[in-house]
Amino acid sequence: MKYELLVGNKVKLREMQDDDLELIFDWENRPELDYLGSEHQPLTEDQISNFINHSTGDIYTDGQLRLMIDCGDTTVGCIDLFEFDPYNQRAGVGILIAETKDRKNGYAKEALNLLRNYCFEVMNFRQLYCHVPVDNEASLNLFSSCGFEKSGTNRDWVKKGNLFFDAVFMQKVNG
Repeated sequence: MKYELLVGNKVKLREMQDDDLELIFDWENRPELDYLGSEHQPLTEDQISNFINHSTGDIYTDGQLRLMIDCGDTTVGCIDLFEFDPYNQRAGVGILIAETKDRKNGYAKEALNLLRNYCFEVMNFRQLYCHVPVDNEASLNLFSSCGFEKSGTNRDWVKKGNLFFDAVFMQKVNG
């Protein structure tokens, strides 16, 4: 991985390390975040340790990539590429700034722009995409401000508690 491309003014993106186990365990098992992603059962420390230790950092090998978002000496979140499709040169992207106090500081925007640039300039991706629940205005604004455009709405896409919410499908096409 070319780290010089993954360092911005506010954040640095890096591969997961053993020291991240507690943070990832906390984030993956927060009930308020259960609606995100495709895994909805609590994960054990062993499962997360296995995820960290078996991640090669190569999206072609793993089919996904998780990078930690560091701000100075503090890890404030993570950004993921998932559902990697090398033939169609695309992947989904998701981002988490874990603590409320760390949000609205530009960390997510810079991390997303760093990753987007890496995917387009180094990995030669054709596009990135995301699904954002319609009630998540902060994420809708983030992806929009980074050049992602709404290309559709998926009805009843996300289950939160006993309710289903629509999700906006957004894409950023390279070129």
